[in-house]
Amino acid sequence: MPKLRLTFALFVLVLAGCAGSPRVAQSPNAQPGSELLPPSFAGNFFTEVCLTTAPSFEKVPQAIASDPFVQDQKTGTYFHKFANLSIKVSDYGCSLVFKSVLSIDETVAELAAGTTKNAANWGVEIPRNIEVTSNPSPDGKGRYFRIGVPRP
Repeated sequence: MPKLRLTFALFVLVLAGCAGSPRVAQSPNAQPGSELLPPSFAGNFFTEVCLTTAPSFEKVPQAIASDPFVQDQKTGTYFHKFANLSIKVSDYGCSLVFKSVLSIDETVAELAAGTTKNAANWGVEIPRNIEVTSNPSPDGKGRYFRIGVPRP
C-alpha cells in the first residue's frame, strides 16, 4: 500500500508540473485580425493585461492565455487572432495597439472610459504616466492608436 501511495503522489506531482503556466500559441508570421473593436474594449484589454500585470509585466502571457492571441516568434508581440489589436511587452513597458475609424476625440474618450471602468472592476489604480499616441492607418481608413504604460 505505501508503494501505491508513493506512485500516486509522484503521478500527481508530474501532472502539476505539466500544468504549469498557461501558454500562448506562437507563430513566425503572426498578425492581427481584421475586426475593429470599440475603443472601450481596447481599454478593457489594456487594463486587464498591462495594468494588472504592472510593474514587471511578467504575467502578461497568463493574462491573455484564455483569449485568442498568438505571439510572433521574432518580435514577441501578441496579436489578437480576430481583432485588429496587439500587445507588446518590451524594455519600455507594456503597450496595446488597435485600429479605430472613429474621430480622435471619440476614440480617446471611449478608450479612457473602458480603461477606467475595467480598472475599477479589477481594483487597480490608473497611473498618471499612461501614454496615448496615434498615427494614420496606411490604408487611409482610420488611425492606429497606441496606449502604453512605461516601467517604473
